[in-house]
Amino acid sequence: MPGTARVLRNTFSWSHSRHETFLECPRRYYYHYYGAWGGWSWDAETRVRRIYVLKNLKPRQVWAGGVVHEIVADALRDIRAGRPVAAGPGREAAEGAVARLRREFRESRDGAYLTRPKQAIGLMEHHYREPVPDAEWRELAEAVRLAVLRFHEGPYLDEARALDAEAWLALEDLATFEQEGVPVFVRLDLAMRAGDDGVTIVDWKTGRRAPRPEGLQLATYALFVQARWQVAPSAIEVREVNLSSGAEGRGRVSPQQLEAARETIRDSMREMRARLVDAAENRAREEDFVTRPGPRTCPRCVFREICPETSIA
Repeated sequence: MPGTARVLRNTFSWSHSRHETFLECPRRYYYHYYGAWGGWSWDAETRVRRIYVLKNLKPRQVWAGGVVHEIVADALRDIRAGRPVAAGPGREAAEGAVARLRREFRESRDGAYLTRPKQAIGLMEHHYREPVPDAEWRELAEAVRLAVLRFHEGPYLDEARALDAEAWLALEDLATFEQEGVPVFVRLDLAMRAGDDGVTIVDWKTGRRAPRPEGLQLATYALFVQARWQVAPSAIEVREVNLSSGAEGRGRVSPQQLEAARETIRDSMREMRARLVDAAENRAREEDFVTRPGPRTCPRCVFREICPETSIA
């Protein structure tokens, strides 16, 4: 009926990030995907709203990596649209990234995220009043500056300029394919045609981890490419580029890797659904998702404020 508001439903789905969260701590998974649901609404219950605020907090490394990703994606979108992107060292883009970090840092420090959790950046370190030396904040900004410079000074802009319009397949687009009737969500940094029948998937990384093109995340992306564009596994190249270090890993996807990824997704979905009180309606209870405390996971969890293992309330 015209004018009827669309009712959002929390339906079951799978993604690599959802899988990683569930493995790390089922209670954290519950807070993120169930406890925070509806927290964006003006009439949300107080606790639901609080969980939603916590869900949107970002550890500083994740925040910094996200800024790099967005700047890279914006530059590639400009090229795809035929808009000019300056060649050369990219100092302007790098300094713009640092200026953005400073602006968002102040926004977080001043607590804007408490009333605008989706629009304003909230850093976990500010929320929990964690003492971070000024030198570490400066190192983080320098790492972002260097990553943006590395992107602009590398071959990536020229490679993008050489693409025909029809060669651009995906660029930070949220998309899905189905496995056993369940939506599997992916967001590819970049996917492009390679030759007549091939596809290259590019995944940008920041941080210290070495490239790992054979991992589950990129295999899931390859499953999406195969389903969307009917590409043979042997024609899919995965390319993981670490803009922090300049290291790059490339690989081809084998049918065995794709089948192993399907099996992992199948098992993961089964374990997630087994915790639900009503799988058909995707209803969950907090007490059915146990905490998994650990010396590495708890200190970097955004839900410490409400978790029974670490509650500071």
